[in-house]
Amino acid sequence: MAVIQDLEAETAQLEESILALRGRLDQLQRAQVDGADELSFLQAELEKLKYLAGLTEVTGPGVTVLLDDNKSGAEAAKLQPDYHPENFIIHDKEIRWLVNDAKRGGAEAIAINGHRIVNISEIRCVGPVVFINSTRMAPPYVIKIIGDPDTLEQVISTGEAFPILKWENFPVKLTKEASVTIPAYKGSLPQSYVKPDRSDSLEKNRLVHLMILGGYGR
Repeated sequence: MAVIQDLEAETAQLEESILALRGRLDQLQRAQVDGADELSFLQAELEKLKYLAGLTEVTGPGVTVLLDDNKSGAEAAKLQPDYHPENFIIHDKEIRWLVNDAKRGGAEAIAINGHRIVNISEIRCVGPVVFINSTRMAPPYVIKIIGDPDTLEQVISTGEAFPILKWENFPVKLTKEASVTIPAYKGSLPQSYVKPDRSDSLEKNRLVHLMILGGYGR
């Protein structure tokens, strides 16, 4: 009789242990699902922000614009008393004007000689040299732009830079493209004054804990 009572007591304990373990399993499964959903959301937000910041390669319809120095015009004008060589080269201002025209035309992504243009990009002359994203550039300047090809063509061809350069006999060209690929921005992202907000650190720690419990840690 005592043996039976001991077995019954042991069985009851095992049943309680099973219930507790099942409850813990349910918690882990819920944590895994919640963590997966939250991780998926954060990953989607991260991809969206990377796209908006120009940190991902993109492809789409658009236009290609070619700007080059007026070498033939310079050669023909060399013997003139009022010859100024700077009048026959592409300057930073013409490139900036064209980029601004492209933005007015709804450009979604822009690259110059393979360098992505983002909000912090600089286009400036240092003597006869143009620097873009701190990289020295030489003509010809191949500007790839993603957006509606017809709109971009119309806005750029009547904008501040392209028609003037064309009128001055610079060898400029605008071509509509069915597909343009623009690389990701690879320059630095300076942060002299920005500091991270620690107010949501507890929530971030909770997410990390859920991800680890659910097997999502890397």
